[in-house]
Amino acid sequence: MFKRFALLVLALSTMAGAAHAQVGADLNISPKRVVFGPGERSATVYIFNQGDQPATYTVELVDRVMLPDGQILPATDRPDVAVSSALELVQYTPRRITLQPRESQAIRVRARPGADAAGEYRSHLTVTALPPETTGFTAEQAASAGTDELALQVVALFSVSIPVIVRDAAPDARAALSALSVERVEGVDLIGLDIERLGPSSVYGDIEVRVGEDPSAPLLTAVRGVAVYPEVDRRRVLAALPAPLQPGTVLNITYRDDDARPGEVLATARLVVP
Repeated sequence: MFKRFALLVLALSTMAGAAHAQVGADLNISPKRVVFGPGERSATVYIFNQGDQPATYTVELVDRVMLPDGQILPATDRPDVAVSSALELVQYTPRRITLQPRESQAIRVRARPGADAAGEYRSHLTVTALPPETTGFTAEQAASAGTDELALQVVALFSVSIPVIVRDAAPDARAALSALSVERVEGVDLIGLDIERLGPSSVYGDIEVRVGEDPSAPLLTAVRGVAVYPEVDRRRVLAALPAPLQPGTVLNITYRDDDARPGEVLATARLVVP
């Protein structure tokens, strides 16, 4: 006759049917991306503990890949997708920090001298909240497990990743918009479109949707900070509409750069609502 107890730690996931807690949901990071252009060697990233308890975080640089639907996955999950890694080109410190409530910490990020290989390289700075030392079973939880039963507690770790990009020259960022449609998903009207990456560099910017042909008309809807990385030629994007549109409504859709040339129009398209 025995009882068994286990603590299962999962990154960014929970398990149905088990007691679980999320660690680190108050983690925040700024800025949302780091880009080293020619001759640029240093940057600062700030980590914020916005919670009410002290928290410890690990900081690491990992490779991640983009899929055509916009998902960002660990490169180890998709070895079939090639990505130009920046792991050998970037240094950062510290790699583990403990922050008190409402406290912040600067992470120093550097592109190493000699990091001038041709092309664009990218890895992702990933900050993960660690469970506190007190995480585990209380006496009451342990006692609630019956004889010959396995008591399981799942702790989901919260992590945030931002891209770190190293370029040896100004980016050749070009794009087009295609496959436009109006869709309804779970009762919500959406505009669907593909962003096509036409140049060798990644593109990053904002999707803006306006009614009519006037480019200065008020925004109907927008999707901010949409990237298409070099490992994919196109990415599908969905933009929620605030209300259903009448058939025949003309929409002007713009993809506007927010990278090397902020505000520049990368691509435009016109859609007539069917």
